[in-house]
Amino acid sequence: MNCTELVIDQENTGYRYSIEPFLLSNFMTLLPGQSVLDIGTGCGIIPLLLVHREPALKVTAIEIQDSSQAQKNIHQNKMEKQISLIHGDFLKEAENLEPESFDHIVSNPPYRKVQTGRINPDSGKALARHELALSMGSLLDKSAPLLKKNGQITLAYPPERLGELMRELECRILYPSQAQFVHGNYQAPAKIVLVSAFKGKKSDFSVAPPLAVYNKDGTYSEEMEEVYAAFNYIDRPNGLGEK
Repeated sequence: MNCTELVIDQENTGYRYSIEPFLLSNFMTLLPGQSVLDIGTGCGIIPLLLVHREPALKVTAIEIQDSSQAQKNIHQNKMEKQISLIHGDFLKEAENLEPESFDHIVSNPPYRKVQTGRINPDSGKALARHELALSMGSLLDKSAPLLKKNGQITLAYPPERLGELMRELECRILYPSQAQFVHGNYQAPAKIVLVSAFKGKKSDFSVAPPLAVYNKDGTYSEEMEEVYAAFNYIDRPNGLGEK
């Protein structure tokens, strides 16, 4: 484990990361030297966590909104050699990326369809929560060609969209291999499902043991504390599935 403490600052306004980046980064299967693409990096938290976990990665991070905080975080954690940042719309920037150039693609994408729920008046939060600029279909359409053969894509969505996600993945020859349901606590329904799929490679689909973020008394569960400890991260963001 990398013993250096991560420093991950974020803006006081707009979308602020919560627990999902830690869950995704912990769930992913990674090997030294792999190339990773993070779509919708925000303040750069997922690339920072991934490089902290596996320093030999090469990560490309794309953000449509202001990416200055991500650049600051990359610099203050001295990860400029491992992480390259692109400020732009993924749907357009994907055309400039080399086909089949990534071993792994990850995204904590907008969860909600435009027709569902109230659109947040804060434009930053609205883009992060609702599919205003990036739908599930468009994300996968542009991601699939960028993955190497047998490459992986890992995503987080609400459980009610799992059936849709499985269908959309398989339509693009992305075959789901593993899922994990994440609960607020074990007495509550799952709020997030993590799904990983291989490009062009069918394998037995498995469901990992469920993960509860909190104990009944509101403290973090042992499993969640282990996730945070794996990244040597002292701060504890609140909220699950609350983009």
